[in-house]
Amino acid sequence: MPFENDDGKRPTLGVVVSLLDLSDGTSRVILDDVRSAQPRRETSWQFDLFYTHKRLDSRQLDAMSLPDTEYQGLGTRC
Repeated sequence: MPFENDDGKRPTLGVVVSLLDLSDGTSRVILDDVRSAQPRRETSWQFDLFYTHKRLDSRQLDAMSLPDTEYQGLGTRC
């Protein structure tokens, strides 16, 4: 359900963040650029470009307790 103040407008470029459990106590955070033909909330996003990924400790991710440097490094290309 959208928020009351959500006008439904969206850009045609975006970022998708995925989290993949690697089953060894770590997870991979993946950032992909995506595109949409429609500038609205109800849209289908298409993959455009792989941006970066980072392997991180799953317990810290679950607790949202990563060191500041790890959070800052999420947007850095690998």
